[in-house]
Amino acid sequence: MTGRGVVISNANPLSYEAIFNFGDSISDTGNAEAVYPPLNKNSPYGSTYFKHPSGRMSNGRLIIDFIDHGDIKKGVNFAFAGASALDMEYFIRTGVKPPPSNMSLSVQLDWFKKLKPSLCKSKEGFTSYKVEIMKACCGGSGPYHVDEKFCGGPGTTVCFDPSKLINWDGNHLTEAAYMLIAKGLVEGPFANPALKSAPFKIT
Repeated sequence: MTGRGVVISNANPLSYEAIFNFGDSISDTGNAEAVYPPLNKNSPYGSTYFKHPSGRMSNGRLIIDFIDHGDIKKGVNFAFAGASALDMEYFIRTGVKPPPSNMSLSVQLDWFKKLKPSLCKSKEGFTSYKVEIMKACCGGSGPYHVDEKFCGGPGTTVCFDPSKLINWDGNHLTEAAYMLIAKGLVEGPFANPALKSAPFKIT
């Protein structure tokens, strides 16, 4: 901490590729407005920054506005004004006054699950198809290309591009997977601290 009361962190910043936000009006940047009638254009909401109502329950930007890139590949904001962490069934069952919105956390998580396949990109060049990524490159005809047949033996096949898969033969990984593990050990984040003084770069 400096003499002026500013906190300085010495920790190395983590590299995040995307942010997926869930919540209520504290971070809703327009989802509820897409469902409910918009506020009057003369409403003071949004007046400081947007100069008009923007679907945000504030006079301007929210926390997520300052850190979100606005690119769907960089993340998605599922927050919905009036949402609760508990499902509507809980409030009905217990007789507690329900929240103004039924877009609970579980509903938002369900949106995320449905959207996730279209957002997922390959694990460092690996295939992103959830079934294929678990298959062995070399093996027989069993589930996930693995059975009692030994890789290279009669009745086995080898995938066209081993660099797209993590699993080599059911028990061992591919060179591509081992390379990434090695990179994680030498360059981080698997070693703490990372071996930054290593005189070579793994490629």
